[in-house]
Amino acid sequence: MTYRLLGSLTSPYVRRFRMYMADIPYELEIVNYLETDQDARLSSVNPIKRIPVLLIDGKPLWESRMIVQYLQRTHDKQPFTMDEENIVSAIDALQDLLIQSFLLQRSGHPIDRQNGFFVRTADRQRLILSYLEQQVSAGLLTRWDYPAMALYATLDWSLFRSQLTPTQLGPVLLQFVKESASQRLAAETDPRLA
Repeated sequence: MTYRLLGSLTSPYVRRFRMYMADIPYELEIVNYLETDQDARLSSVNPIKRIPVLLIDGKPLWESRMIVQYLQRTHDKQPFTMDEENIVSAIDALQDLLIQSFLLQRSGHPIDRQNGFFVRTADRQRLILSYLEQQVSAGLLTRWDYPAMALYATLDWSLFRSQLTPTQLGPVLLQFVKESASQRLAAETDPRLA
C-alpha cells in the first residue's frame, strides 16, 4: 500500500497528518492551490478542492476525519473516545472558522463586526475556545496523539497567521501550545520553516 499526502506546508490540516503519520511511510506532494496548474491537480483528485488529500494506491480520500479513521483502522491506531470525537469536532469547527476569516482578510473582504454572520462567528469561536480550554484543563489532551496534534496545529497556525491573539487563547491554551511546541514532530512541521 502506498500513500501520497497532497497539501501545503502551511496548512494546519496537513500538518496534523504530517505529525500523525510519522510512523507510516508516505510521500508528501506539495500543492499550492493559488497556482493554476496545482489547483488543477487538486481539482483532478478532489472535487471539493480541500487539502489534505490522501492518495491510497492512487485512490483519493478527501476529508480529514475520513483520513484519520482510515489510518486508525488500517494501522492499529487507537480510535477516538467519545470525548475525543467531540474535541476533534470542536477543533475542526474552530479551524474552519479561522481559515474562512483568513481567506476573507487575504482577499480584502471587510470584516463587519456588526454583521450577524460575523457576530455569530465570533460567538462560536469564543465558545469553542472556552470548551477547548476546559478539555485541556481536565487533562483530556495530555497524550500526544491526533486530538492533541490537531489542537496544537490549529492554535499554532492561528498565531502564525494572526487569526487569534495570545489574549484570546488565554493562559491554559497558550501553555498547551508552548508545551506541544517542544515535541519533535511539532518542530519538524513548523509552518514558519516553509
